[in-house]
Amino acid sequence: MLLEGSIRRFNLAGVLQFLAQCAATGVLEVRDFEEYGFIYLVRGRVEAISLPITDEKLGTRLVKAGCLTEPQLAEALMEDAGLSHEQKKLKPLGQRLIEKGLTTKEIIRRIMERQTLDQVFELAHWDNGVFFYDEPEYMPRFQVAIEGDVQGLLLDAYRRIDEGERARKAALVVENEVCYACPLDEECGPVIKSKYLKSDVCLWREMAAVLDESTEHLRDARQLYRSRETDAKQELDASLDSE
Repeated sequence: MLLEGSIRRFNLAGVLQFLAQCAATGVLEVRDFEEYGFIYLVRGRVEAISLPITDEKLGTRLVKAGCLTEPQLAEALMEDAGLSHEQKKLKPLGQRLIEKGLTTKEIIRRIMERQTLDQVFELAHWDNGVFFYDEPEYMPRFQVAIEGDVQGLLLDAYRRIDEGERARKAALVVENEVCYACPLDEECGPVIKSKYLKSDVCLWREMAAVLDESTEHLRDARQLYRSRETDAKQELDASLDSE
């Protein structure tokens, strides 16, 4: 992992601008307590964005635009369900639809350009979560590359915010990410927090005296973001490989 941190401390707009200035080529993964996603960058420009949970899906946008039928989308989604986390990262839905001859690069590009603007607008509202930037050995090769200018995408997002447009996803207010959903919350109090709570870790929760089998796995706030089955399987595979 080349870069990681808290979105509350380093907002996504700043992270994206930094990667753009560095002409970075890699994948920026973002997670909060409700959503996760991937931002693909090539030479500092946005190639594609994936927000699987809250975003209006590309397939839905294609159907609404009359570029894809509902049965065709249903068939593609059934195949999508059988793909692994890594397979979806390496070959997104739009690329698979083109390969099947169900749509064209030009149509996908037009829809994706609008979708990318909407996705950056959503990401501009993120106040909580973590980000991870890495430069994998094999980057996805998109048949349709948006090549979005980071500064232009952010300017459009903040223009829409200034005009009063609201995000699809309601903002999740978390007073303290380290304490969020902590299993020891009922036993904690102001005295303990003032003594042991730091900006990114709770030293009291790390103490062996307060840990038991049900809380031992919860070492820091970032564990809370990794709740999906795919993540658990990847961590299990990694631990088996290391033995």
